[in-house]
Amino acid sequence: MTHFTQLGLSGKPDRKPETNPQGNTTNTPETLRPNQKQPTKKQKTAALVGSLIATGLLGVFVFESGCSKESSKTAAITQPSPSVSQPSTPIPSVSPAIAPVTTQPLAKKTPRQRKLSASTYTNPAYGVSFRYPKYDNLMEGDDANLELDGLGPVEMNFVEPGGTTISAVELPRKLYGGTNFNTAFFDVSVNPKMTSEECEQFAFPETGDPKTDPVAISKTKIGPTEFHSVEAFAETESNQADVKFYHVFQNGSCYEFTLGLETAAETDTDDAKLAAKSVDSNEIFRQLNWMLSTVKIQPATAPEKTTPQVAKDTPFAPTRAAISEDH
Repeated sequence: MTHFTQLGLSGKPDRKPETNPQGNTTNTPETLRPNQKQPTKKQKTAALVGSLIATGLLGVFVFESGCSKESSKTAAITQPSPSVSQPSTPIPSVSPAIAPVTTQPLAKKTPRQRKLSASTYTNPAYGVSFRYPKYDNLMEGDDANLELDGLGPVEMNFVEPGGTTISAVELPRKLYGGTNFNTAFFDVSVNPKMTSEECEQFAFPETGDPKTDPVAISKTKIGPTEFHSVEAFAETESNQADVKFYHVFQNGSCYEFTLGLETAAETDTDDAKLAAKSVDSNEIFRQLNWMLSTVKIQPATAPEKTTPQVAKDTPFAPTRAAISEDH
C-alpha cells in the first residue's frame, strides 16, 4: 500500500523544531525525521480509495471461497444414501381404521312369474288338439254338454243340425271366491254336415230381419288359426252370461269353439248384504283365449274298417280321446 502514499507532494515549508523555555530542543517526530515530509490531502484521499478497493477485492475473494465450500457441502449432503431393505410382510397396525357403513337402497324384487302347468288334449278322430291349465276340469262326451245356472244348456251355434260336442274345459269356481263368478268354460263342437259357406254363419243371436238387422260377424286370427266369430248375451233376474263363438272350416267339417262366462246379476246395494265384488271378465277371457290360441287342427284319422273281435255278450267300450300332461 506504500505506493499510494508516495505519489503525493507537500507544498508547506518545513517547520523548525520547538524549543522549551530552558532552550532545549523538543524531540518531536518532525525533529527525529527531518527529511520525511508530511502526506498531503491528495495522498490521504488516494490512500483511502486504495484501502476501500483492497477491502472490496478481499470481500469478493472471501465470498467466492465461501460459496464454493457451501456448494461442496450441499453436494456431499445430497448424495443418495444406500437403500435400506424393507420387510416384505407389512406390520399390521394395532388399531385398524373402521370403514364407515354405507347404506345402499334395497333392489326392488321383481315378482316371480309362475310357470303355467298345462296339459294337452288330443282327439285323433277329428284331428283337433289344444292345451289347457292343469287345474281346470276337462270333460268329454255327454259330460261336455254344459248347462248354465238359470240359463239352460249351452247350445251349439250351427245353422245346420248334426253337430256334436266332443270336449269342454271348465274353470274352477274356487279360484274366484268372493266375487260374482258362477262359471267359465271352453267348449269344442264339430259338425261334418256343413259347407264352408255355412260354417261362416251363425244361428243366433236371432234377428227380426237378417237383411235389415244382420248379425255382427267378425273375422279374427287367434294363434295360427283364422276364425269367423260372433258374440251373444243372455240375462235373467239372477244371472247373466257373455258367450263368444268361433267357427273354422277344415277337414270337410265345421269346428266351433265356444268361450263363455256366467256371473251373478247385480243386486241392490241398499240391501243388508252388499253386492259381491265383480270378477274381472277381461282376465277370464284372457285365459280362455289362451286355450283357443293353442288349437291345432290336423287331418283327421279315419278309423279302420275292421270288425273287432269281441266275445259274445261283452259290451264294446268306445275309444276315448288321448290326454297327455305336460310338466
